[in-house]
Amino acid sequence: MNVDALLARAIRLASLGWKAVVARAPRLSHPVTGPLLAIMIVGGVVLRIQNVGYPFHYGFDEHQYVGAAHQFLIGEPDAAECCHPPLSKLLIGVGMVLFGNNPVGWRFAPLCFGLQSIVLAYLIGSSLFDDRRAGWLSAAFMAADGFFLSYSRLAVPDMILACLVLWCMFAAINARGWGGVLSCAVLVGITASIKWVGLLVGLPACFAILILRRAPWYSMVSFAVVPFVHLAIWMIGLRLIGHPNDPMAVWEEMRRRQQIHLGFAHGTNPLESHWYTWLVLYHPIVIKSARAGGKIRLASSVGNPLLWVAADVSLLALPVLGAAVALSVRARERWKQVFDVRSSKALAILAVSWVSMMLLWFSGRITTYWYHYLTPWGLAIILIAGVFARLDRRFPKAVLIFVLLVLAISIYFAPVWAEIPITASAAYRRLIFPLWR
Repeated sequence: MNVDALLARAIRLASLGWKAVVARAPRLSHPVTGPLLAIMIVGGVVLRIQNVGYPFHYGFDEHQYVGAAHQFLIGEPDAAECCHPPLSKLLIGVGMVLFGNNPVGWRFAPLCFGLQSIVLAYLIGSSLFDDRRAGWLSAAFMAADGFFLSYSRLAVPDMILACLVLWCMFAAINARGWGGVLSCAVLVGITASIKWVGLLVGLPACFAILILRRAPWYSMVSFAVVPFVHLAIWMIGLRLIGHPNDPMAVWEEMRRRQQIHLGFAHGTNPLESHWYTWLVLYHPIVIKSARAGGKIRLASSVGNPLLWVAADVSLLALPVLGAAVALSVRARERWKQVFDVRSSKALAILAVSWVSMMLLWFSGRITTYWYHYLTPWGLAIILIAGVFARLDRRFPKAVLIFVLLVLAISIYFAPVWAEIPITASAAYRRLIFPLWR
């Protein structure tokens, strides 16, 4: 084949690729909204990846998980081990095998899961609401939120957990028959092997399978596999560090670590925060900080305040509106003008998912911190994206203004989310409250 033919084929393939990209590009009712969403997604990806190996020292709680991951790699007893199941340390160890025992290696696995979360937000939003607009809004809001952004760059298990919860919900939403339900059940067992709170995702997963009616109800028996998946991961982890790993040994180890969890005293750590304070951004944590000449580099886990307000309003309004719809024919007709049956089911699934992932923290039995809200927050992001996707049909200019404001706020906060060098005064203008610093 001559050069001209090769060039013609290359141009033709490039043209087809460009047409595919354009066909999949964000399209909302207002022509400007789609490009803004694309900017948010690309910007979120770039901010997550850039300088992920900085700073060269441990950030918040990284020492616990990196030390434990290293011990899994060398097969030594886990003196530095924390009280969680082993899977997150094994995954962090994969990055250390690939890139070495250095900050890039430590943070590689959380970064991968952080990037996956943007894709999963799109897939869940578009499939659950049967609307690509909901998918693009979900992905853009996920990309433009500092809570998810900052934890995507930190070697702790919370980003991995939040992403796997999304995987569970994606599997549940798209389950068709026994195979789909079994896949979801296996993912629940894997998620619980990051942190035990991940087991709670089984509740909204079952709810989604039942309400969507794409798989027979009796296929729920597949969830009996969850404890066996969890047990297998524990056995692998304990074997790697030279501990007894038979089922009874695993049970005793799990009981020991449960007592560690319950033994933490409330109020002894100044970073502790009650679950209800998470709804008002009361005490987000600065998870990394370093000096850069006369400037500072911060990674604050404060979220995008506008998204927070939208989520709080949606979560508070849904039960009120649901009661009104159930009791009033007039309210029901008005609801149907905006939300069809499919989107109503989607909102119910996401609301149940948010509540389910909050159940442990509602109990007050375990010491709670800001990062515990990361998993419910991912579900709340998709919920508000679905709401705005429906509103976009009737109020495109209002949705455009909201997206524009979210983008502007994200640009303003980006330096204190992604450790971009900034003066202390400029950082404190963004982190305006003392508890944010």
